[in-house]
Parts: sequence; structure tokens; C-alpha cells
Amino acid sequence: MFQDGALDPDKTVMVQLATPSRERLAAYSSLRDVVERVVGGINGEFGRLRGPVVHYLHRPVARDELVAMYTGADVMLVTPLRDGMNLVAKEYVACHSDGTGALVLSEFAGAAAGLRRALLVNPHDLEAVKNAILSAVRLGDPGLTRRMRSMHGQVMTHDIDRWTRHFLDDLRTA
Repeated sequence: MFQDGALDPDKTVMVQLATPSRERLAAYSSLRDVVERVVGGINGEFGRLRGPVVHYLHRPVARDELVAMYTGADVMLVTPLRDGMNLVAKEYVACHSDGTGALVLSEFAGAAAGLRRALLVNPHDLEAVKNAILSAVRLGDPGLTRRMRSMHGQVMTHDIDRWTRHFLDDLRTA
């Protein structure tokens, strides 16, 4: 997986899935343009004839295809600078009941509050993000397996049914 401390391009596939949302807002359209330019630059500089470095998908994805992506991904990187819940992180963890995989998660993501066992990073610290990704690809690390199993248990017990029960209980007592 590694080549001189970096990811081996012959054994690594990176996918950037950008599901269209809020496309009518100028800020989102502008951000999409930036992302596409950056991905194009990365692929132009580092891509090979056999394929790009980053496979960029900007389209809606069917649930079964999304589950296949989650289960097939050894590492998921969710690094918003500021954002809401980032439920994709919880979806990824839910798809890894066997403890495989690794989650690199921004400490600013709402999901970070419940997924404290993720490899939490400050997305402004690119060196820390890089080091977390390199740590995450070291599959077979028992520490990562324990982390994923712990997070899976948390996601499965702190689900919408639990939230609803607690909310309705609080409503009754109010």
C-alpha cells in the first residue's frame, strides 16, 4: 500500500463522490467549480494512462451503489471545515459491522460528537490529515478494528428510534 511513505498509486483508488445538492446557490456552484479544477489539476499532474488519481463523481447515487462504495472503501475521509451532521460518516460506519475500514473525520463535523473513536483531524492542518490517512490505510491494525467496532455499536444503538423515544419521553414530561 505504501511507496516511500506515500500511497502506492498502483494499489490505491480515490473516489470523490459529490452528490448534487443546493446547486441553485451561487456559493455551491462556485465551490463545485473549484473542486473540479483541483481534481483536474491533481489528475493532470499525477494521473497515469491506466486511470486518474481521483475518480470524481458528481451525480446522484442509488442506495445500493452507495452501500457498495461504503463497504468497498477501506478508508472514508469526511473533512468539512464547518458543517452539519455529515451523516455519510455514520452511514460508512454502519456498513462496517465487521470492524473493517477506518474513518478520518473532521473534528468540526457534527458527527464527530458521536464518533469520537474516528481518526479526528483539524481539516486546516493538512499534515495531520495526511498522517491520519496514512495511519488509516495500515489495514490490519487491531486499534483501527477496535475503533470501528466501537463506532459501529454507537451508531447502531444511537439511531433514529432511540432519538424519537427520548424526544417523546421529554415531551411527555414537559
